[in-house]
Amino acid sequence: MMNRVSKWFCFALVLCLLSGMMLFASAESAEQPSEAAPAEEAATTAEAAPVQEGAREKAQWTVMLYLCGTDLESLGGMATTNLSMVSRTVPDSQVNFVFQTGGAKEWKAKDKEGLNLDVSSEKLQRWSYGAEGFKLEKELENASMAKYSTLSDFIRWGAENFPAEKNILILWDHGGGSASGLIVDELHDNAIMSLEGLERALKAGGVHFDIFMTDTCLMANLETAQAIKPYADYLLASEEVVPGLGSNYEEFMQNLYDEPECGPVRLGRNICNATQVMYAEEGGGSALNGLTFSLIDLSRIDAVAEAFEAFMKEVVSLIPDPAAFGKYLAAVADVDRYMATTMCDLYDLARRGQKGGIPKEVTLKLENAVDGAVIHNIRGSYHPYAHGLSVYMEYNGGTRNLDRLARTCKNPWQMVFLDAVSLKWDAPAWATEKVGDAPELKPELYTVKYDTEVTEDRAHHIIHIKSGIDSGAFIRYELQRYDEALQVWYELGESEDVKYIAQSDDKLSFEADFDGKWVSAHNEPLSVTSKEVKGNTVLLQASVMLPELAGGEIKKLRILAEYPKNLDYDKLQDPEEEPVENQIKYTATGVWDGYISSTGLADRNTWPMTDLIGAKLVVCKPVYSDYLESTGDMRYCDEFEIDQNFTVEEMTLPKGKYRIRYSIVDMLDRTYKSDFVELEWDGTKAVYEEQPKEEAPAEGEDATEEQAA
Repeated sequence: MMNRVSKWFCFALVLCLLSGMMLFASAESAEQPSEAAPAEEAATTAEAAPVQEGAREKAQWTVMLYLCGTDLESLGGMATTNLSMVSRTVPDSQVNFVFQTGGAKEWKAKDKEGLNLDVSSEKLQRWSYGAEGFKLEKELENASMAKYSTLSDFIRWGAENFPAEKNILILWDHGGGSASGLIVDELHDNAIMSLEGLERALKAGGVHFDIFMTDTCLMANLETAQAIKPYADYLLASEEVVPGLGSNYEEFMQNLYDEPECGPVRLGRNICNATQVMYAEEGGGSALNGLTFSLIDLSRIDAVAEAFEAFMKEVVSLIPDPAAFGKYLAAVADVDRYMATTMCDLYDLARRGQKGGIPKEVTLKLENAVDGAVIHNIRGSYHPYAHGLSVYMEYNGGTRNLDRLARTCKNPWQMVFLDAVSLKWDAPAWATEKVGDAPELKPELYTVKYDTEVTEDRAHHIIHIKSGIDSGAFIRYELQRYDEALQVWYELGESEDVKYIAQSDDKLSFEADFDGKWVSAHNEPLSVTSKEVKGNTVLLQASVMLPELAGGEIKKLRILAEYPKNLDYDKLQDPEEEPVENQIKYTATGVWDGYISSTGLADRNTWPMTDLIGAKLVVCKPVYSDYLESTGDMRYCDEFEIDQNFTVEEMTLPKGKYRIRYSIVDMLDRTYKSDFVELEWDGTKAVYEEQPKEEAPAEGEDATEEQAA
C-alpha cells in the first residue's frame, strides 16, 4: 500500500541542486504549557527538614527518588508499580533508599496487594525503604513538584538525613526534551519544570551527585547535560520516550544492595541493562523496540559542546548559498529523531552532515566527542542510529519553546542557526554578541509552488512541484471515505505511496499511487498516520479505543510496516519498468496513550499486544469537518475481542465515493495542502472527477500552510 516517497523526493531534489535547488524536512512539536521563568523566591515552598536526632552512619550510596506521580500514577498506577518492584528487594544497610511523592490526583499504592502504602494526594510525603519495609519519614504541605524549590528542599533533606559516600538522584515523571523540560504536576495546572528551573534546584540543593538520572522521556540531550554538569558526574537518561513501567527498579536496586561498593559507572550500566532485560522478558514489542538509555560522562560534555558549535558554525555558513544549504538539508533529512521530533541524535546528525558538505574533520571531531562522552547506551530496533545523546534542532519553531530553550542553552551557534531558520524568533543578545547576527534567510525563496491535475482519462491524479521544489522534502497523500447514510467524510489517514513519474527543467511530477488497498484490523480500515521511517520499516499509528482500559479513552495502535528488503528505496524507480510487487508485512506491536492534551507531551503508558489478549478493541473513525478543516467528531465501529490471531493487514476498500489530496512540507516546516479531489472506487479501479488545474498561490500571495504536527 505504501512506498517510501520521502527519499525518492530527496534524491530527485539533490539532482536538481546542480541547477540551484534545495530541500529539507522537519516536523514541529506542539507547544506545551510550562512553568514560567521563575522569579527569585524569598523562601522555599516546603519547610527545610532538620537533621534527625542520632545521626546515621554514612552509607555507601543514597538513592533519592523524586516521584511525581501525575497521570502516570492516577490513571495507570505506574509509580506504584515501580514501588512494588522496590518492595521485592532485600535491602542492605549500606544503601539508603528515600523518595518523595506528590503531583498526582490519586495514588494506587494503598490498594496494591502486598504494598499497602497510604500515599496521600493532598500532601508531599517523604519515605524510606529498609529492612522493615517502607517508612513514612515526613509530611509537608502540598506544593508543586515542578517548582525548583520543592526539588531542592528534598535534595537537602535526603543528604542531611541519609548521608552517603555516593549519591544518585532520580527524577520520575514525564519529560519533553530540551525546550519543554520535565516533571509535570497535575495538581498545579500541569506546571512543567524547565531546564532553567532544574539548574536552580540542583544549585540550591547543594549536593554533587555521582549520577543524575531521569526516568522520564527525551532528556538524554546535550542541553540537559550542560545544565546539570556542575552538579553531577554522570547523566543517565533516554533519548526517546520511556515506556510506562520506566526502569527495572527491582533488578538494579537488588544489584546495588548486593554490591554497595560498586562505582557509578557500574551502577549506570546495570540500570540500562536491567531495564532492557525487563522489557525483553515482557515480550518485547514497541516498548523494547523503541527503548533507549545512555550513561553520559559529564566531564567530557564540554568537548561535545565545542565540537557541536564548530559543526553548527559550518552549517550557518551554508545558509546564504541556497544550493549548498539545500544539499546539507537533503543529507540530514532522515536523521534519527524521537517522539518530540525537535530532538535528533547528535552523532547521526554529524555523520549525515558530512554528506551534506560539512568538512570531514569537523564531523569526525563531533562523532569522536559523542563516542567519548557516551560510556554506555542501549537502543531498540526502531532506533538503529541512536548513539546516546540528542540535541535540539527545529525549523520555524514556536517562540515559546525557543524562548524556554534560550534561557538555558549555552551554545551561541546553535541559537544563531535557530534564529536564521525561524521566521518569528530572534536569538538572544548574548548569542549574537558572541558570534554575530544570524544570516538572512528569505522565506519566499523556499515557498513550494505546485499545481495539480486529473488526467484526461480520469484515471490518475497528478501533482507537479514547480519552481520552489528546491525547499520541498516530503510529499504524501491523504484519503477520506464518504458515508452516504450519514453524509460525512471519514478520515482514513495518510500514505507515503506517492510515485515519482517525471522530471523536467522546471518541475517534478508525482502521482498518488492509490490502488484501493488500505491498512485494516478486523476487516475495518484504520485511520493511520506515519510516525517514523527507518530504512525499510515504517512505524504507523491508528486511532483505537479499548473500553476497559484507562477510562476508555482514544489511544494509538502502533503498527510496524516492514517492506521487502530487495526494494531500493534510495533510488527512483524507472517509470518504464514493471513495478516491484510490494509484499508489506504489518505487525501490531502494542497500544500507546498518545499525547497528553493538557501539556502536549508524549505519554509513557504503553501496552504490548500480549497484555491485551482478551481485551475489547474498537476502531475509531474520525469525521472530517470541511468547516473546521480538521477532525470535528468521532464515530466508532463495533467492538471485538483481541485474540491470539489478531492481525493487521491490507484490505481492499469497499466500493464508494472517496476523496484525496496532497500534503507537502517545505524546509521551513510549512505544510501545504492541495484541494480535495473526489473519486469513485468500483473495487478494481479509481475514476477521478474532472478538475480544473489547481495552482498554488503565486509568490507574494498567502500559501495554504499549516504547522507540521
